[in-house]
Amino acid sequence: MKLIVFSDNHRDRLVIDRMLSQHAYDHAISLGDSEMTEAELGRKGIFGVRGNYPFEPAFPYELTMTFEGIRILFTHGHLQRVKSGLTGLYEHAQAVNAHLCCFGHTHQRTITELHGITMLNPGSLAFPKGQVERTYACITCLKTRFFIDIHDVDRGVILTHYEKDITSGEPL
Repeated sequence: MKLIVFSDNHRDRLVIDRMLSQHAYDHAISLGDSEMTEAELGRKGIFGVRGNYPFEPAFPYELTMTFEGIRILFTHGHLQRVKSGLTGLYEHAQAVNAHLCCFGHTHQRTITELHGITMLNPGSLAFPKGQVERTYACITCLKTRFFIDIHDVDRGVILTHYEKDITSGEPL
């Protein structure tokens, strides 16, 4: 199962098309601040969560889904105040028994481990902060393992690769 996860494209429709054209995938998921309508995203085969911008689709504030045995929490992160740290988000991910927590809002790509939960921010497709690359993530779920690649949408290259086996709880 392959997922494309992105955040914070802020009305840039062309960058979404570029991102989607770079991969074969099963699902494309927005982590909010798309500033596009639910219908418009839906026509592109995208579902997801709403962000903090006033022009957001009627998506829920969070989704918890299981793909190939990997439980993933999707949220924008503003309600958990991720700009002030990941503790609130980690506690929420722990409460829903997530193996992986995907969030946006900070416009900064990161993959980090917090007490056995992988925290992923794919960065921003439009306005990255702290780095120049406009990024998104591809997640591949395979029963007890998942693989994350963070891609630079403009150059079409992988910037970060990460692997984890959920049975051991340790990154590979």
